[in-house]
Amino acid sequence: MIRQLSVSLYLIIITSLSLAQEPTIDSQKMEAGRKNPDSNFVKYLSERAMAYSKTTVKNDSAEILLTEGIMIAEKIGYINGLSETREALAQFYYQKGKLSPSLSLLLKNDAMAIQVGDSTRQFTNLRLTAMIYIRIGDTNMARNVLNRRQNILDNKGIKGLKDTSYHVLSQYNSLATFYSLPQINKLDSGEYFYRKIYLLGTNTAGANLWTQLSNAGLGKFYTSKKMYDSAFYHYKLSLVAASKVNRFDNYYGFVIALADSYRQSGQLDSAYHYAYKAYREASEFSYIGLMASSSGLLATLYNQQQRYDSAVKYMTFERQYKDSIIGQETLKNIQVLTSEQQLKKLETKREKEEAIKDYKATLRNNFFIGGLLLLLMVIGLLYRIIKQRTQSKKQIETAYNDLKATQSQLIQSEKMASLGELTAGIAHEIQNPLNFVNNFSDVNKELLEELKEEADRGNIDEVKAIASDVISNEEKINHHGKRADAIVKGMLQHSRNSGGVKEPTDINALCDEYLRLSYHGLRAKDKSFNATMKTEFDKSLQKINIIPQDIGRVVLNLINNAFYAVDEKKKKIAPQPSRLGGTGSEGGAVYKPIVTICTKRISSPLGAGGLLISVSDNGNGIPQKVLDKIFQPFFTTKPTGQGTGLGLSLSYDIVKAHGGELKVETKEGEGSTFIISLPTNNN
Repeated sequence: MIRQLSVSLYLIIITSLSLAQEPTIDSQKMEAGRKNPDSNFVKYLSERAMAYSKTTVKNDSAEILLTEGIMIAEKIGYINGLSETREALAQFYYQKGKLSPSLSLLLKNDAMAIQVGDSTRQFTNLRLTAMIYIRIGDTNMARNVLNRRQNILDNKGIKGLKDTSYHVLSQYNSLATFYSLPQINKLDSGEYFYRKIYLLGTNTAGANLWTQLSNAGLGKFYTSKKMYDSAFYHYKLSLVAASKVNRFDNYYGFVIALADSYRQSGQLDSAYHYAYKAYREASEFSYIGLMASSSGLLATLYNQQQRYDSAVKYMTFERQYKDSIIGQETLKNIQVLTSEQQLKKLETKREKEEAIKDYKATLRNNFFIGGLLLLLMVIGLLYRIIKQRTQSKKQIETAYNDLKATQSQLIQSEKMASLGELTAGIAHEIQNPLNFVNNFSDVNKELLEELKEEADRGNIDEVKAIASDVISNEEKINHHGKRADAIVKGMLQHSRNSGGVKEPTDINALCDEYLRLSYHGLRAKDKSFNATMKTEFDKSLQKINIIPQDIGRVVLNLINNAFYAVDEKKKKIAPQPSRLGGTGSEGGAVYKPIVTICTKRISSPLGAGGLLISVSDNGNGIPQKVLDKIFQPFFTTKPTGQGTGLGLSLSYDIVKAHGGELKVETKEGEGSTFIISLPTNNN
């Protein structure tokens, strides 16, 4: 056991030392290449970028060089270089956990490869595309991509090469990874493909690559079967192979897998050693995926050792890293990219259908000129065209249904996004009652000590007085405990599906709760954010029957939009200089962001009363030219990546479903007011 640990530790030290060899750039070659860019300069940039990607000192320089290579390849029309540099940058982003930009580059490459008929480049790009969908848990899209790769192989789409063993082994590895996923759980199929790689890969070029991948896969399989000695053996072989080809992302991924195998076998010291080593080295390269895996494993190990402070620390790190990789915003961006790709395919098929119609019209115009022979040819062509049209229609309908399903997923993601925004606010709100509970508990402890002393002295009056204080403090502890309980219940109520059940709800309490939670949530994300909150609640309001989760989402969305509006205005207004120096009122009035929420009971001549909820801000207001569009799905005035355009659309539908109305009053440069009107007799 000690010998095995020493060998592996030696490998890690040797690998770490190799990272210190920093590549250099020929400045004269760079200057000449930028003046007269050609395909050789694109290749040079790509080579330097690959060298930088394997260092910790200038790791980010790889992105700069690859981006420059893409721009130059596009400018000079170097198609192969453009495809290769895009793929390299996509791989770099994938290692950094930036899945959305990685997928965007791969989809561009795929479209270009389809356009020029390069099935080999399609096959290569689809490998990393499948891995992205596997990482975010979209097994359906991953299966579709892998089927496309298999079709290319089956149809002998790899052209220009006599030996296609590399491509076959690449597909085996992708299939083995897919079948080993927890969602698929076909470990025997995964083992089958890993063994095929193990047997075939040793006799091909790049044997070290296939040796590391197959041994790591078999190590994972044997760990699942609790055959730990076999698992350790294969993991060690994968580490040796990875160190020979300088694949540090693979290497530390295998180290994490080995550490987890040690954990499952009960060898916690070895597990901790490897897990911490992987976390430290992955952090130097900013490999976010590996940082998430290793921090999660460290949290599990510390938890098993009952070192809960350290467990919570690394659990927090794991959540942060995972959120940066597969958080709500990343998933939305990937879903949008997938939807855009499907829309482009749909548009292409529609254009093809229009071309068929035009072609049929041309045939009809020349029908009587060709005689009997031409008539027979036209009949044959019409039959073929109708058959193609039927197939195209079916494909269009399938693509359209897929698009509708993707849009439904986007809408569901928007509904759940608000839950994440409340997390920091909930933590802040619950801290106050917990502090009261802790403080009064400490005071009671001291009072009880005094009570014992006074009882020993026989001072009954003082004992009674202290006992009364203890009882009073206990009542306060109970009060603040119930307050914390109410906050947690409110959070749980917001997170669960409503099921469409209406219940009596205090509108004032609901508005006040979401105002505070939205403010504290934004403050937790941006410490510089600040705004004045005002409330004007009608105390005479009675509880009304609504679905509190749904109306709560509406109120939260409007409040978040109001805070966003005032914050944007504050950022754009620079402090005005004073004649006496600095900033002051002489240079102009200081802008104070204010968000106000009001409730008001309204009456009707027919006796059917209702209430109003208004959310106002003193931001920049909404331009008149887009005012009619703000409640349309997917329309947003926010910059790309900061909004999906679903919030107001969903809010409008929720209010309508309650028999109410959502309106907006705005004035450019002065602010906006969103008004919700609800009937009080809404059963």
